[in-house]
Amino acid sequence: MYLFLSSHCVLNVTLHQGKFEWIAGLYPRHPTQNGRTCPMPRFDAVPEDDFKRGMRRLAAAVNVVSTLDEGRPAGLIATAVCSVSAGPPSLLVCVNRGTRTHGLIVEAGVFCVNVLAADQMPFARQFLARDPAERFASCRWSTLATGSPALDEAMTNFDCEVSSQFSSGTHDILVGHVVAMRQRESGNPLLYFEGDYRHIGHGESA
Repeated sequence: MYLFLSSHCVLNVTLHQGKFEWIAGLYPRHPTQNGRTCPMPRFDAVPEDDFKRGMRRLAAAVNVVSTLDEGRPAGLIATAVCSVSAGPPSLLVCVNRGTRTHGLIVEAGVFCVNVLAADQMPFARQFLARDPAERFASCRWSTLATGSPALDEAMTNFDCEVSSQFSSGTHDILVGHVVAMRQRESGNPLLYFEGDYRHIGHGESA
């Protein structure tokens, strides 16, 4: 467990049979933008360009994360989405704090993760290219529990209520409690790999 000595320092301690067995180390902490603290890094980070090149090799599902803007649909394309827990059902999305959608999700407190299928590659490209006000015009959308836009032709819709929020670097990690779902019977996911859209079983771009 961790014992917080102050807002800037924490001890990593193991408790065994009611006694402190050993102290693993002293980890200095520093404040974050939201007023919390996190451990100071003990190692130098890799160069940013190297990291970006490496992340291009990490294939990821392509999703539209949607929310509401005074009753109007809003959203962005995201690949940083993953499961958190099955009990209770929850997932997380990583959203740049500099995006307009970030502020809208935080304000609304709800979002929907729409998992795109391989045949929706043209839609994904158009979604990125279009003016935000026109992004939702080319497909059919409905709502589930929260009122966030749910893409009718998505492989899966995860309708979520924000339950936790954490900051790291330029992004916020938004944890969503899944309150409703809808999914296709079958289909292949749209993936993003090496800077382009792909689909399972094909080496070339989708």
